[in-house]
Amino acid sequence: MSKKTKTVDIECTSAFMAAGKMITPGKVVRSVPAAEADNLRRRGKAKLAGNASEEDDGEKALEDMTVSELKEEAKSLDIEGFDGMKKAELIAAIEAAEAGGQD
Repeated sequence: MSKKTKTVDIECTSAFMAAGKMITPGKVVRSVPAAEADNLRRRGKAKLAGNASEEDDGEKALEDMTVSELKEEAKSLDIEGFDGMKKAELIAAIEAAEAGGQD
């Protein structure tokens, strides 16, 4: 029995690369795996497309989180040395950890 991956539609808000292609602002990408979409949304690169509301899931963009919130996120991702990091360093470390965890 195969496990179905939840997918969502996203709209690009800031250019990024996906599958070797440049995705530009305003472009809607359909059937993106939810984990990848969440990562892009948290990095401020995309938003949910259509009538879906981003506020419904309670997730904040990393840039909108406080240092304390970022440290909690870093702790949950087992990032070493997070306690002494500044906000920009925490964001970079979290993004790297999330990107490294995707297949």
